[in-house]
Amino acid sequence: MHGARRLRPGAAALAVAAVLLTGCDGEDGGQDTPDGGASTQGEQEGAQGSGSEDQTDDAAEGEASGESEEEAEPAPPPTEPADIQPAAGDRSVSEDGGTITVQGDSAAFVTPSGNIACVLNGPSATCQLLDKTYDANAEHLVDDSLGDCDIASADAMVLTDAGGVWTCPPEPLAPAAGAVAGGWWADEVGAPTTGVEDTDAAVLEYGRTLAVEGASCQSSEDGVTCRSSELGRQFFIARSAYRFGQAR
Repeated sequence: MHGARRLRPGAAALAVAAVLLTGCDGEDGGQDTPDGGASTQGEQEGAQGSGSEDQTDDAAEGEASGESEEEAEPAPPPTEPADIQPAAGDRSVSEDGGTITVQGDSAAFVTPSGNIACVLNGPSATCQLLDKTYDANAEHLVDDSLGDCDIASADAMVLTDAGGVWTCPPEPLAPAAGAVAGGWWADEVGAPTTGVEDTDAAVLEYGRTLAVEGASCQSSEDGVTCRSSELGRQFFIARSAYRFGQAR
């Protein structure tokens, strides 16, 4: 990646590891663009226009902290979704209209079709596609500090302070939405479940939003939109398109 969408190796690895340590469905995301991006002109401008701003943000951050790639601390290896152990007793779920809010734990879900699985660990979120009709723009691929991941195999987008970056999770995310892992919230609010990759996974129905500590993902028939109030960023991911930029 280059410009604002390229994270320092250590920061990129930490962003993915943080999401996976605790552990969107669209069949149509609109018209494709060469970078697999926005479905409308306005959305394209939003994603493309974030480049210079993001570059300025990254430059200011680098000058303020004095950090370099060599100084970044190595990230711990991501934990496999099957190893997730919910902290029972220190968590709660509440509903307000179409929003389900989780406190004291991470959370995960799959879309009704099962094509997208997401894990939320405020302030970030990661969503993985089982099937997509495009290859992401290679400039949007996370640094190779996470191992062997090329653009053809990248199938998951991570919400970071640079917007959205593509990567390859070490394990499928769908099992993280199981009842004994990040899908524990479904039983609390009577949400449905569905079988995905041998897992009875929690389903976030179309039109509903799951929120965890400043991060939220909304499920719709077009796809999944995840936002972070802390990072000030968002991404949209679907079977046929994706885009990312500043949170609205």
